[in-house]
Amino acid sequence: MKKNSQLLIRVSDLEKSGFERAAEISGVGLSTWARQALRAAAIKQLQDAGEKITFLEPLPLKDKKDGK
Repeated sequence: MKKNSQLLIRVSDLEKSGFERAAEISGVGLSTWARQALRAAAIKQLQDAGEKITFLEPLPLKDKKDGK
């Protein structure tokens, strides 16, 4: 999925430090970590509301006959 939009948020210094540390522990950059956390939170919120999750790409199904 092409990433062509930015999301700017304001956080406290302590929050930013905590987010940076969590990203470091996870072994990813802050932007990747934040996007993963936001996606997980949005998926849960949308599922709980019975809404479609438009940003998830469908996974191709394997054909049981071919094993593909």
